[in-house]
This record gives sequence, structure tokens and C-alpha cells, in this order.
Amino acid sequence: METTETIREVRRLTRPRDGRWLGGVAAGLGAYFDLNPAIYRIAFVALSLAGGTGILLYVAAWLVIPEEGEQDSIAAVALKRQRDRPGRAVGLALVAFVGILALGQASIWPDPGNVWVAAALAGAALVWWQVSGHGGERVVRGAAAPAPSVRRASLFPLAAGALLVVIGVIALLDAGGVWNADWRFVLGGMVVGCGALVAAGEVTGRKVGSVIGLALLLVAALAVSLAVRVPLFAGIGDRVEHPTSVATLDSKYELGIGDFNVNLADVPLAPGETHVKTTLGIGDLTVHVPAGVAVEVDGRASAGQVVIFGHIDDGTSVHSLFHDAGSTPARVLVLDARVGVGRVTVVRG
Repeated sequence: METTETIREVRRLTRPRDGRWLGGVAAGLGAYFDLNPAIYRIAFVALSLAGGTGILLYVAAWLVIPEEGEQDSIAAVALKRQRDRPGRAVGLALVAFVGILALGQASIWPDPGNVWVAAALAGAALVWWQVSGHGGERVVRGAAAPAPSVRRASLFPLAAGALLVVIGVIALLDAGGVWNADWRFVLGGMVVGCGALVAAGEVTGRKVGSVIGLALLLVAALAVSLAVRVPLFAGIGDRVEHPTSVATLDSKYELGIGDFNVNLADVPLAPGETHVKTTLGIGDLTVHVPAGVAVEVDGRASAGQVVIFGHIDDGTSVHSLFHDAGSTPARVLVLDARVGVGRVTVVRG
């Protein structure tokens, strides 16, 4: 009786010599998980902007993934060389660990340092590896060949359609003033939804590779939105807001991208505290406050400059608190002025 033998064929994760941009990490991950390397490149860049995690992940992957044609990785070769001198290897590991801790505490990139985003990417890669059967099976021909496994249609159309419906409905609610959506939560919910579809695809035997690719793009968009904090549907272009009375004064002013001028100089503030929040995603935000009133300013810039009454702070993750008693301390303007990337300027009059 002839039998069919199934042999597990091991697939190695390597950094290819061709098609690479830097160290070949993204190209290697794309080839191993059957995904476009651009997805990984976008993810690494987004994570680098959102806390610097992408740089650490890329360097770590470059060290532990062997180059195409090599048996061992750079890290493995270094460890083998230090096999007889373990003290040096431990010392180097401690120095690297302290360096990573110091980098994690430094304000080099906009907050937050999204280690959780890196964990999400790693989890998505592991799910893809599990559901797509990597490692492969090679069949040795005999009299009878096993029937190929049958997978039903992809879940990608369902995922894409659902996301379009969600985005459209929320955008209409936001534009109509029914709901002031925080799109960071919306993007987070979309990532969760894609994860649920991946799990459902594994249970039902549906294809989920494209869904995982879509989820990775959403994770990258979420990382960027957390770093820059752009109000996506607050508008694009230059805008001037100039209320002249307490009745026309709003508690919140927002713009997505552009130069934003909020002139509160002519508003006769009532006694007590008046709270106003101004937010700009990308551009220059200028706020004019009334002469004489007491002002408490909380100025923030993820990356850029904060100028409050001539006092300048710049860099990344800038946070300036400023209090000016003015000549009429009974009237207090509590101002929250924020910009993602750009400049915040607060002046009198």
C-alpha cells in the first residue's frame, strides 16, 4: 500500500539582500508573512514618531534576524564570540538596558511612547503566522495525494465596508454638531474590530491576511494621531475667530490644519473664571486675550514652540504653565492652548 508522507518545511525569517531600504528588516518581515513590506515600513515610521518605539524595534530586529545566506544573526555571532567571557556580554546587556530606559524617559519624541502599539503589531504578526499556516507543509508524491485544504472567501470586503460605514456615519455626526468625535477612540475601536474579524476568520476558515494588513495601517494611523493629535474633521485652512461678547464666546475652538487666530481681546469677561480651550493640529495658533484680566495659560505643543507673553519654550512634548494676575484679578481667563505640530502664541490685546 502506497502512502503519502507529509513533511513540515521550515521557513526562515531572514533579511534579504535585494529589495531592502535600510537593513532589510521590513523586506524580510514582508516576505515571511506574505505582506507588502510597505506596511511594516509605515508602521516603523509611525512608531518612531509616536514615542521612538519604532527605532528600538527596528534596531532589535536588525540584530536578531539573520541576513539572507547567513546562518546566525549579528546578535548570535556576538554572543558566540563572548562565550568564554560572559561577564563582558552581561555588562554590554546592562549598558543597553540602561540606555533603553534613559531613551524611554527622554523627551525626544512627542508623547506618548507607544509601547502598546508595538505590542499590537507583534500580536497581529503572530496571529497572521498562526492563521495562515506558515511553516508550510510539503507533500511527497505517492499514489494518493491529500485533498488541499479549502478556505472560503476573504473577510476583507466585509472589513472595508464596515469601516467605510463607520467613518461615514461618525463624520456626518461630527460635521452636523451632533457628536464631537474623538478620532483616537474611533481608530482604536476600528483596530479592535479588525482583531475580532481576524479571530472570526480563524474560527470560520475565512482568509484574513488582507484584514491584518488593514489593521496594521489603522494602528499606524492611530499612532500618528496620538502623537500629533490632529482634529481630523475640524477643518483645513486659515481661520479667524473673533467673538465680541460673552454670548458669542465658545468654550472650545478647533482647527485641523492651518493658521488659527482666536481673538478674545474684545470679550468683556464676567467676574470669576472663564474657561476656553483652543486646539490646532498642525500650524500656528495665536490667541489674543483681553487686556487687564488675570490669565492662567496651559500651553502645549507635541512638537514645536510655545510662546506665552514673550516667554518661549520649544522642542518636543512642550508644556508651559503661566499665570499673569493682570490689573483686574477678579476676572480670570483660564486658557488651554494646544498644537500638535507648530507654534502656540498667547498675547495681550
